[in-house]
Amino acid sequence: MNSKGKVLIVDDDADFTKTTEMILKSGGYEVAVAMDAKVGLDAVKTAQPDVVVLDIMMETMFEGFSFLSTLRTAPEFEEFKTTPVLMVSSVKSDTGSRFMFDDPEDMGNLSQPDDYMDKPLKPNALLGKVASLIRKPR
Repeated sequence: MNSKGKVLIVDDDADFTKTTEMILKSGGYEVAVAMDAKVGLDAVKTAQPDVVVLDIMMETMFEGFSFLSTLRTAPEFEEFKTTPVLMVSSVKSDTGSRFMFDDPEDMGNLSQPDDYMDKPLKPNALLGKVASLIRKPR
């Protein structure tokens, strides 16, 4: 079976990564997993993903934002700075509110993720977002 693309999941929740990996694999994607931002940045270089699914809150509250900033601005990640990033968070189900980003039309600028989803993720919605991010011109 030909792969639809490579997806890197960066999240410290083993249950989430396992479930998300199964969904993506069933959708025809190759999947790599990293359990924290540091390992995730290393994995970007080795896996060379077409899309990154990135949790916002891992070891620290803003670890996902730190990952995104490094990916988009650090010289050693120059070739990956336009890799689409789908940020995910359970903050809405935990607190009732969600992370807000600037104007959705501005998603994709270097300080923003390319898209955002609240956990728990719906399988078809996840597959649709990943597919659209891979097709989106960079």
